[in-house]
Amino acid sequence: MEYGMLLMFLVFAVIFVAAAFIVNALLMPHHPTYVKNSTYECGVEPIGEAHVRYNLRFYVFALMYVVFAVEAAFLIPWAVVYRALSGIMPLIEILIFIFILILGLAYAWTKGELKWD
Repeated sequence: MEYGMLLMFLVFAVIFVAAAFIVNALLMPHHPTYVKNSTYECGVEPIGEAHVRYNLRFYVFALMYVVFAVEAAFLIPWAVVYRALSGIMPLIEILIFIFILILGLAYAWTKGELKWD
């Protein structure tokens, strides 16, 4: 009985998603033509393959950005409430957090991952 609400919620969720897909399939116009299936690039006829291999360096930079954006998202609220925190332990914890991030940055730097050649 305790899981009755959860089961009911899951059943309604599955029904709702299935109904959305069914309504979409019934109402969606589907008339493919050669022009509709062609690649559009600002009115210019595309030349070459659509699949291009990107340098892995782009993904490394994106991952580094995400890491440091999450760091900022964590540090700003911590800095706002720092005076309300008691003791030296919160300061030590945040210094350990920053040290680990600096180690990761130093590792990427020494491996040459931050060069944009």
